Amino acid sequence: MPTLLMMTATGETRQVQLAPQGNRVGRGPTNDVIVDSGQASRDHALIDVEQAFVTITDLGSRNGTFVNDIQIETQVLVDGDAIRLGTYEMRFVATDQEFTQIEALRMLTMHGLLVNIPRPAAPDAPTAPEAPLSGRGKL
Repeated sequence: MPTLLMMTATGETRQVQLAPQGNRVGRGPTNDVIVDSGQASRDHALIDVEQAFVTITDLGSRNGTFVNDIQIETQVLVDGDAIRLGTYEMRFVATDQEFTQIEALRMLTMHGLLVNIPRPAAPDAPTAPEAPLSGRGKL
């Protein structure tokens, strides 16, 4: 059964197996896959698992549905695709393989995909000392 790898707001990974029928995804409590993000719509997307294909369809969300950083309306998913709903990111896995927390974290962060991990701000660059006034050495 195909799976979504997700990361919670606390940094824990979550694996959600997709059901054969349509899987509604969003932040609303009645969805099959609940996304904990204010940037996701209540009813954001639908993931259909059919015999040979898995498709994702945006349900008219405010912030869009992206597959591999390309905004989509409907898209066939392939193994390893990065899915983004607003700012919430997850990864599609075509097999029914179970992953450990470490393996799931690697899958979520591979190819530069960092999921809800806050980064510290870069330190301010040092300022250059003021150059002395030029002239004949007199002030």
